[in-house]
Amino acid sequence: MRTKKSLQEKETKPSFTQITKSYYSDLSFANMVFVKIIRSHISKGILKSVSIENLPDGYYFFTAADFGEQNFIETFDIQTEILVNQNINYKGEPVAILAGPRLSKLEELSKEVKIVVEKSSTQKSKEKELPYAQRIIKNGKAKNAENFQKLFSRKNYDIKGTWESALNAPSCNEVNGAISVYEKNVLTIYTPTQWPKHLHENLRRVFSLKPEDVQIKKTLSSAAPHTNTIWINTVNCAICSLVSIKTGLPAKLILSRNEHITFMTKKSPITIKMRTSVKKDGFIEANQILIEIDSGYHNPFASEILDRLVIAANNFYAIRNLEITAKAYESNNPPVSFNIECIDSQAFFAIENQIEKICKVAGFLPTEFRLKNFEKKYSLPFNFSTERIADCFSSIEKQSDLNRKFVSYSMESKTKDKTPFAISNIPMRGIGMSTGFSGIGYFGSNIFACNQKIEATLETDGTCTIHALTPSASSLEIWKKTVCEILELEPRQVKLNNSFDFKDDIQAPESIYSNLTIMNFLLKKCCLDIQSKRFRRPLPISSSKGITATQKKVWNKEKFSGLPFFTNSYGTIIVELFIDQTTYKINIKKIFAIINAGKIAIPKIAENAIRLSIQHTLSELVQDECLKCDDVSVSFITSEKEPMQLDGLIARVLPAAFTSALSQALNKEINTIPVKPESLLNFKEGKIENSSNAK
Repeated sequence: MRTKKSLQEKETKPSFTQITKSYYSDLSFANMVFVKIIRSHISKGILKSVSIENLPDGYYFFTAADFGEQNFIETFDIQTEILVNQNINYKGEPVAILAGPRLSKLEELSKEVKIVVEKSSTQKSKEKELPYAQRIIKNGKAKNAENFQKLFSRKNYDIKGTWESALNAPSCNEVNGAISVYEKNVLTIYTPTQWPKHLHENLRRVFSLKPEDVQIKKTLSSAAPHTNTIWINTVNCAICSLVSIKTGLPAKLILSRNEHITFMTKKSPITIKMRTSVKKDGFIEANQILIEIDSGYHNPFASEILDRLVIAANNFYAIRNLEITAKAYESNNPPVSFNIECIDSQAFFAIENQIEKICKVAGFLPTEFRLKNFEKKYSLPFNFSTERIADCFSSIEKQSDLNRKFVSYSMESKTKDKTPFAISNIPMRGIGMSTGFSGIGYFGSNIFACNQKIEATLETDGTCTIHALTPSASSLEIWKKTVCEILELEPRQVKLNNSFDFKDDIQAPESIYSNLTIMNFLLKKCCLDIQSKRFRRPLPISSSKGITATQKKVWNKEKFSGLPFFTNSYGTIIVELFIDQTTYKINIKKIFAIINAGKIAIPKIAENAIRLSIQHTLSELVQDECLKCDDVSVSFITSEKEPMQLDGLIARVLPAAFTSALSQALNKEINTIPVKPESLLNFKEGKIENSSNAK
């Protein structure tokens, strides 16, 4: 039982993380100086010296020596230098800091900084380097290389495909950066951090501060949870903090738009090669998959990224003979960034395009072929929930008239291909299908291992306080609905406490910690626990819940097999489009989406979220163009399972449906996203050869 004294003690504990309702870039302090990062102009070499002459009064210059022995950020036992001390590893790596009262003057001074380097000709490449991270799984006859190769016999269809994707969404959001204030030996940081624990631990170590002397004011952020915004934000904050500590003045670092894109959000292409052996009756005999990724220099998330790609690479098809090899290579490029929760979208893009290619080459219907290969006849490495998948396929096929249009458009495109230069008023039409899952709470993670926790307290005044980081507005509504249904309260009686002290640590980044499905499940357990004690104990009553060790045992980390996720939702999308033969403009005619995300708590919010995700994803699919669709049909499979997170599901499924439809319309294989408009013009001019390499 919690006493009044313990409540008061809790309220007076020093809070190391507090949520503010401002963007850091909108904040300003008296006598504040701006910070400019000086970056390397080469990608590989030795830094001999970095200096500047005739520095004006009121301006400051710092190098790695100013950080001393703690000139590094630690992320999962991987140390990354804050400022280059000697070895330059990629172009744009920070080598020095300028600070002063005028940002325009800092830009001028940055051109006067002298950087003396000794260039190195030994560049890292995947041909010369061993993989930075690697994951290989084999199933069935794939365990014996000789027997596996025999499965690709002439009596089967032997279909090969190479798929490359690197979606870099255009962003007008606030760029990354920070404001630091150092007063009375207390360092206060205003920044849109997504990983408060990582930031707090590194800053107190780098500057030898007590835990309570590092205060984090988490500002608003509209940026996607890219891996680099999660951990390189700490590098930016350390740079900004050094200026405050050395000068005694508030300091503000705002990355340029180009810096933000290059070092925080830019993705590297992932190349996935597939070779699939398909029997004449439509069953996949074997699938051989090779995944290769340039992870840039010193990427602490490389292993996690590979694991997620491998799990998704074969989707949830029941293929007895399977070989997946994934390799991440270190290079002299900046560490690449991905949304860790949506990284597997690249794998779905490959496998679903491969499936559509098989249907085209071998003459199978998309839904029938998929259903045939969903049947669980073999012992597979990974297990997923595919509840009512047949209903999903049947429903979307009827809604879209998929089978008829797939056959009709295929015949139409082949006919047009015989006279590709003829101008016609009849547009080129295509329809594509894609399906995929969203794994929620990856049990195999060495990084976070599904360590979410949440606490709820029924207070003496009858209100309920949820102690958690601030979720999205829609997630918060679902949390309130859960509390109100179990504890019989009104929404106004549910409050959120989003402050945490350094003893109340949250290990995972916000994007992981705030996962709707897991957090709502844990909140429900808290409320049920409180309700069971409600009339037997005096208020306040608190309950804290987390994922148990028993729940995690469904996944075997050593064998890399079992049930990899706490749960998974899935979705199927069909895209119908046409191309104007005069302008070669892509027009999305209709999009159908059917989702199984458990019991939908607030249907209207869920439907709006899917529609927004569709429009957002469309904006990424064609370079320098923004596709849109005014005719979108969204429906949900009825389920009594716990509500599941919808974020990222569309990004996983939509791209392959789009490129499959586009390939059918052109009768040419489109195997790369984003699609480049010039590739369509090249097709119009007859410069694209049919890239089908099936036997």
